[in-house]
Amino acid sequence: MPVQGRAGVAALRQTTVLVVAALVAAACGAGGTGAATGSISGTVSVSVALASAQAAAPRIRALSTVRAAPAGAPLAVLDEVLVKVRPGASVQAAEIHRQAGAIEVKRSLRTGVSLVRVSSGEPLATVLARYRSDPRVAYAEPNYYRYGDAAPVTPAQTTPNDPLYPLQWHYANINLPGAWAVTAGSALVVVAVLDKGILPHPDLSGVTVGGFDFVDNDADPTPTCSDPGDVGHGTHVAGVIAALTNNSAGVAGVNWGGAGRTKIMPLRIFGPTGSPSVCATTSARIIDAIEYAADHSARVINMSFGGPLAGAFSQAEQDAVNYAYNTGVLLVASVGNSNGDCSQRYPAAYANVLGVAATTITNAKASYSNVGGCVDLAAPGGESTDLNGDGNIDGVLSTFGSVANPNDYLFLTGTSAAAPHVAGLAALLIARGVTGPAAIQNVMQSTAIDLGSPGFDSTFGAGLVDAASALGAPAATHLVRVFAGTIAGTTITARSGMTTVAPSGTYFLAGVAPGTWTVFAWQDTNGNGMIDGGDLYGAAPGVLVQAGGMTAGVNVAVTEVPLGTAPRTFAGNVASR
Repeated sequence: MPVQGRAGVAALRQTTVLVVAALVAAACGAGGTGAATGSISGTVSVSVALASAQAAAPRIRALSTVRAAPAGAPLAVLDEVLVKVRPGASVQAAEIHRQAGAIEVKRSLRTGVSLVRVSSGEPLATVLARYRSDPRVAYAEPNYYRYGDAAPVTPAQTTPNDPLYPLQWHYANINLPGAWAVTAGSALVVVAVLDKGILPHPDLSGVTVGGFDFVDNDADPTPTCSDPGDVGHGTHVAGVIAALTNNSAGVAGVNWGGAGRTKIMPLRIFGPTGSPSVCATTSARIIDAIEYAADHSARVINMSFGGPLAGAFSQAEQDAVNYAYNTGVLLVASVGNSNGDCSQRYPAAYANVLGVAATTITNAKASYSNVGGCVDLAAPGGESTDLNGDGNIDGVLSTFGSVANPNDYLFLTGTSAAAPHVAGLAALLIARGVTGPAAIQNVMQSTAIDLGSPGFDSTFGAGLVDAASALGAPAATHLVRVFAGTIAGTTITARSGMTTVAPSGTYFLAGVAPGTWTVFAWQDTNGNGMIDGGDLYGAAPGVLVQAGGMTAGVNVAVTEVPLGTAPRTFAGNVASR
């Protein structure tokens, strides 16, 4: 949680949502002034496959409660340890594990953390003590369980054929309609939802991109937990971020979901534990999912879950968080629903994670919302009241469902519902060109509506997010740009002007000299003028341009540049192109 404090609220700039990019720069390099030129058009996309979604009959279903961590639930997996061997002793890792009484199951290439399983039959504490007494070991810790955040819910009392957006009071509370006047999201922004899986809800059709299931180790992130509330949890979170919007059905999403808009990457990390009725995740799955999201071009990660208030800090989880953060990913987490101090509740309390508390329909603290050092911002989470008299509880209405019928809608209350409002707003800011987690967090906090004690406090953090003010705030703009040129080794020479890519991913590049070029797409997330770790980058070679002609359908897939990759630099000054 690196950014705190606030500044004045900036005025909202009323701009028109960009549909097609047509920013034409003068040709340079090989073309020369006055030379005959051609044009290139196509699309830019993140390199993940679209996930399928099945249709089902819509309904709004009753549900009594959503289960969080039950009393007496285990703190950690009984026979697994997370171990990081010091770099100088990495060649001795197998022997270190053998001497400790364990065998390595897998090792992270990003952080060097190994998941090991106890093979000696000894108690976990004995094996942990043996690892911790070995000077070759940097740290060893349990593979902690984390449980979902949720509070009681009540069904909507409306007919399913009516538009449900008027029931989403929570969007007006954060001034979201004003933000939509600036941008409604971009297809180049992917938000990873680490949760219990996502159902193929019709109101999420076409919104998701290929994800992964870290419980079953396959590409199908469909929930399998037995509790009805657990099954629909991730679907509810995803709907808040990017449900299909303006489609005459269901609910709206913060990112005005639909074609050419922000995408959801479903990463299932929750599954049954030793007790079939208890759905939980582990530190090892959380680490895998965070690294996967960062390595597959996600720009935001939403984590609506957490551990106990008593602590259970995991250095291995913190290392994974730091890895994602340093590649340019904003990590958002719910602060929990125990009405207690969350200063040692993880992942919200980790450095480089933005913790979100919950507010009510009147912008008061939600009765269940935790307080303390993990709180950075607040967003609507709702309460089991009906203060607006519409016949429904004042909860957050979003997509829900079951495996048998995924087309439900549900009012849910909790910090689980608050966090995706912030993750969704972060995606809107990235679509506008605000990049880097520190810059995104600073914009949201400096434009937030101050609640509670004046200034930053432990109940609301910087305050209630204000989407319209955030989208109107001045900030560094680093949009995705396309240009034609050549590459030799790690040096790129631009042979055309640079054009900005539209939110839908389309571009039109004019003034390109005749010849065979590579078309590059690039988002300079840190503004350093180089293509390096954390940037989005892609190239399509062998594009033929003829004088006076149009080369259409040149599609460029961009991916996140991993940390440590040798930077690609430019011949000459590209800032003015």
